[in-house]
Order: sequence, then structure tokens, then C-alpha cells
Amino acid sequence: MLRTAALAALLVVAALVAAPAGSPVQVSYVYSDSMHPTIGVGDGYVLVPAGDVETGDIVTFWSETRGAYTTHRVVAETADGFRTKGDNNPVADQAAGYPPVPRDAVVGRVLTWNDEPVVVPHLGRAVRFVHDNVALLVGLVGLAALLGRGRSAGRPTRPASARSVLLPLLIAAVVGTAGIVALGGVTHAETIVAVHDPTGTGTLPTVATGSTHALNYTVAVPSRPWTDRVVHTAGLHDVAVSRNATTLTVAGRVRAPAEPGAIPVEVAVRRYPAVLPHSVLARLDAAEPLLAAAVSAALAFSPAVALAALVDGRERLRGSRSRWWRLLTEGFE
Repeated sequence: MLRTAALAALLVVAALVAAPAGSPVQVSYVYSDSMHPTIGVGDGYVLVPAGDVETGDIVTFWSETRGAYTTHRVVAETADGFRTKGDNNPVADQAAGYPPVPRDAVVGRVLTWNDEPVVVPHLGRAVRFVHDNVALLVGLVGLAALLGRGRSAGRPTRPASARSVLLPLLIAAVVGTAGIVALGGVTHAETIVAVHDPTGTGTLPTVATGSTHALNYTVAVPSRPWTDRVVHTAGLHDVAVSRNATTLTVAGRVRAPAEPGAIPVEVAVRRYPAVLPHSVLARLDAAEPLLAAAVSAALAFSPAVALAALVDGRERLRGSRSRWWRLLTEGFE
């Protein structure tokens, strides 16, 4: 009963996380610091039907100008639509050049408790993983079901062979390592606002439209034996990376558009097993971090996989009184 309830809860959470925008209830996350400290970068929140939107509500809406969904606070309502603002932004979105938000563009309202948003810290990576890898998760559930298959009622089972146990465990180790590597990076994200007349006030940086500015980020990712640190950036140009044993420094330039608008900037550092040339690993990471993690993890475990393949598949494992070993070899009853 407990296992069934836990599985049901897990499926409900996964369904909410993977739900497309516009679903009645869904879980999402903030990818910039525009709502800091109310909702920090990577923090998750629950989105519920908007209902009657009022000033002070935090809503998610589709922004045609940005070409993306945005989660900001409603600060006023006008005949043309809502005026919105990130809690960490010095000016309202409309003062930065964005049009008022029409009611039909609002897809939901952030769930609150005692006038504070219900926040799940650091949920962003897991949410992004579920959204982008639903097929992989389905495959993992199928693999878990295969490994957990119990004995057939009334039919004795033969002892498991060494190969039938080792290979699934190695596959699970490769998949688990790939997931940890892909999700275990360090990401720094911020939003810079291009405006006609930068004020220089507030915590969110503003730059003049049409200008170019140099930015430097120092990310604390220590070098480890047998690992390779890969840097991926978005919103930066002319990027240069310098490394030492404890940190990486990323230098680049931000080019502000000719019209007012937001400039999302992101610097991500991921650490992979050092089994591929750095240039190859960087190209795989730029294409898809999960692909780079899967390839490098598979190569790292390839000697063990080859050894398991050489094990005599006819050799049967001896019985064990250990409950955990029986669960691994015979499944859940």
C-alpha cells in the first residue's frame, strides 16, 4: 500500500511538472533573477487557474515580444491590459518597452499561502529535465518495472544468472551517472534590461540600447581528477574562458538591441568524465547536455560493461538470505 501510494504521488508530481503551459495546474520554475528574492533563480512554483487577476498577483503570461512565457507581478490594470514588473527589476515591463499584457495572455497565477508564493527551492533543474526527457523517464520506469518483476504466482523461478544481474545494474549505473552529470552543473543566470535612458539604480542592471558592454563571471567549480569542465553560455559574445584549480572565469560582451528589451544571460558549467577530447565534449554539451552526459558515462563504464559481457551467462548465482540481494535478483513480490 505504501509503495503504491508513493508511486501514485510520484506520477502526480511528474504529470504536473511535464504538463504543458495552459494546463489547469502545473509546476514551473523561474530561470532569471527578475523575481528575486520572492522567487529565486531555479526555484519552482505551482501555477493554478488565474481567475480574477488583481493587482499584486504573480502571474505567468505569454509575451509575444519576448517569444516566451514570463512570470511577473501585476502592478496595475489599465484599459489596454495589465502592467507587470519583476520584483527585482527597477522599472515595470511597460517602461522597458514591453506592451501591456492582455487578459487572454495570462495562463495562470502563482499559488500563494499567507500572501507568499509557495516555492520549491532549486526545482528548476528537475523541472527542465522532466520537460525535456519525458521519453527517457518512461524508459527508466519500464526498466525499473523489468528489474522489479516479481515471481509468478505458483511457479518457482530459476536462480538468476550473473549476466542477467550485472548487465541491468550497469545499465542503471550508466543512466544514473548521466542524469547526475547533466543535472549537477552550476548555472549563473541574470537578466539585463536595455533602456533608452539607463538610471543605474536598482538591483537589476540596465544598459543603453544599441550599446556593448563587457561582463565577467567567476564560477566556483573546482577541478577534479578524471573530470573535464565544460562551459556553455547564452547571451554573451566573444567569450573567453580562463581556468585554475578551483574556479573558472568567463569573460564576454553583451550587445544591447536597438529597442528596449530584456537580455537574458546565462553561464553554465558542467563536469563530465574525462573520457573524450574536450572539443568533442564541448560540441556534445552545446547540442544537448544529456547527450554529452550519456556518451561520457557510457564510455566511463565501458570496461565494466565489457567485463560483464564476458561473464558466463549460464552460471547461476547462489542463493542469499540477504533481503536486499533478493530484491535485486528476484524483484519485489
